[in-house]
Amino acid sequence: MKKLLILIVGFVCLTPMVFGGGIVTNANQSATYVRMLARDASTSIDAVYYNPAGLIRLDNGFHFSLNNQTIFQNKDVTDDYQFLASSPKKFLGDVKAPVFPGFYAVWKTGKLAVSFGFNPIGGGGGAEFKEGLPSFESSLADLVPILKERLTLMDLMLSQDAPAGYGFDPDLNNITAYDADIYFKGTSIFFGYQGGLSYKINEFLGVYAGLRFVTAKNTYTGHIQDVMISADPADADPVYNLPAAGDYTPGDYLRAAAQVYSLPGVYVTLLNASAAELDVLTADTEADVEETATGYTPILGANISLGNVINIGLKYEFKTALDLTTTVNDGKDAYGMFVQDSTVHSDMPAMLSAGVGVKVLPNLLATAGFHYYFDKGANYGKTLDATGEQVKNDKVIDKNYFEIALGLEYGITGKLVVSGGYLRAQTGVSEDYQTDLSFSLSSNTFGAGVGYRILPNLMVNLGASYTMYQEGEKNYTHILNTTIPAEIPVTQSYYKDALVIGVGLDLSF
Repeated sequence: MKKLLILIVGFVCLTPMVFGGGIVTNANQSATYVRMLARDASTSIDAVYYNPAGLIRLDNGFHFSLNNQTIFQNKDVTDDYQFLASSPKKFLGDVKAPVFPGFYAVWKTGKLAVSFGFNPIGGGGGAEFKEGLPSFESSLADLVPILKERLTLMDLMLSQDAPAGYGFDPDLNNITAYDADIYFKGTSIFFGYQGGLSYKINEFLGVYAGLRFVTAKNTYTGHIQDVMISADPADADPVYNLPAAGDYTPGDYLRAAAQVYSLPGVYVTLLNASAAELDVLTADTEADVEETATGYTPILGANISLGNVINIGLKYEFKTALDLTTTVNDGKDAYGMFVQDSTVHSDMPAMLSAGVGVKVLPNLLATAGFHYYFDKGANYGKTLDATGEQVKNDKVIDKNYFEIALGLEYGITGKLVVSGGYLRAQTGVSEDYQTDLSFSLSSNTFGAGVGYRILPNLMVNLGASYTMYQEGEKNYTHILNTTIPAEIPVTQSYYKDALVIGVGLDLSF
């Protein structure tokens, strides 16, 4: 059961709380982005994140933007491992982020703009496992065939005619089900605090240099307890002392089997030894752990303006090296699975973005954007199996992740604009990367919304986007640790979708 904790930690660290952007980076950082999806040439206040060099296009004065998004994500995994309670079995999961804030502030004077940004640059939600995942349940499901194997030879021996046996099959190997109380909740949030300077070199070119301070925190709380199996041996005369049909801990059932009538001493010894082994493997365990780190991201940018018709934004973010330090609360280290003051790699990759905005008509803006994440050059602390051994990204990623976005914004009146956008994300992970705990899928996102200028200096933005991920599949081999380990082929498929609702206020004075 200790294996489950490692698997759960891998899931919380790696996956799921990314809603827009690369494998571990959030790019959905404003309500205007939600309704348009292509903001890489922005010259509005959210340019603090998307195109900081473009802030030179703002009017002189102070500018502020406050945003929040509410995010819902479904994550379904279907697994056909033959010993699951029902096979194939679909495991349903959800990730929620009711509060996903973003704040930007700019002071523009002459050729200079000073800016600050705060947002969840990674993570931002919580994952709760109420019904588990295949990686959790397959370890429990293995109890059934393992116990069956250990008891089958004994059933055969006792099925012999008296006096060598009972003269009937005691059916001690009739293990019918498994169960456990598994609960874990994980949260992950990487906050970014960004500051920088934008400078207008001439009418065509502006540049930016800045730094983001990143604070990272993961938490894990939960337990694995009450691991049980259900057994239904033969209903025989009490003289044979067969265990009653019902629910047992695995160890207790083997101990009960060791007490049946006239069992040879060698079987008693083996059953009791196996019971002691299972007591350890299925013991209750708790976790209450935090992982924290800080890191820095240098950022460079450039903005090219071709009159008032075409604007081009460029940005490069350097890799953020993050080594998370572990803190165990109240000694709840899941029997040593978490080690106080140990470290876990969780880098954020370097990223290049480029965008263009074209005023097709005085009231119609067309935009396009491109994002490229240098995943292979970072270390996500990815593990391939339950040993906890980490491998470098180039072992599990064939090509870097990229996105292409298109957007349109149309001014219906001087106060009201409507917009829509499309974003294609293309992952480059290998099949070795994919697990039910951390899978990356290519996707298509559609967004739409409105902006309304309540006052000349106050605008509200409302948007919604929906992401459809392409289903993925992986074929793998499950090792069943019977006396002679069995290699069982399994197919696992992955599905996700996500809904984002954003609201923001932009204020200038």
